[in-house]
Amino acid sequence: MIVFISGGVRSGKSSFAEQCAKTIAQETCSLHYIATAMRTDKEMEARIAHHQHERQYDRWQTWEQPYDLDVLLPIFSERHVVLLDCLTNLWANELFRDDEWNVHVKVPRIAQQIKQLGEKVKALIVVSNELFCDGVPHERGTYAYMHGLGLLHQHIAAWSDVAILMKYGLPIVKKGRWPCGAESY
Repeated sequence: MIVFISGGVRSGKSSFAEQCAKTIAQETCSLHYIATAMRTDKEMEARIAHHQHERQYDRWQTWEQPYDLDVLLPIFSERHVVLLDCLTNLWANELFRDDEWNVHVKVPRIAQQIKQLGEKVKALIVVSNELFCDGVPHERGTYAYMHGLGLLHQHIAAWSDVAILMKYGLPIVKKGRWPCGAESY
């Protein structure tokens, strides 16, 4: 099962995704958290610390993996529920890792890694930001980033069993049927 959760900044995506993972895992599966943020400044340090504090009393195994998801593939099995938080950071880390902003090479590779992970585990929950309301950017790097993120969203939404848009802290099911009973609308 792949669950795709997207939404604006501070829309409640991560908290909701964590609850989803716990609901799916119940007591039979182990919970794994793939954190993709890199510690780049004080604000990011504070956000990472906040997320770690939120999970400290739960049974999460955390993997800090800002790129190269395929390195983690051998670790997981059908007894695992994995939360990838977040695609937005993963894509930025991968795209700007070198001077080759080749969207047409990097998007398929990352998409394939996510698909393989989703096929290997009981459930993969992918969190991402919705950044597409401000028009088309003119700066080359920003355009490549937005274009690639949009393509990744399309791939993941197509493969997902459930796609949820978070708005104002509320989940809006856009695809599938949420296991807790929410209907798609």
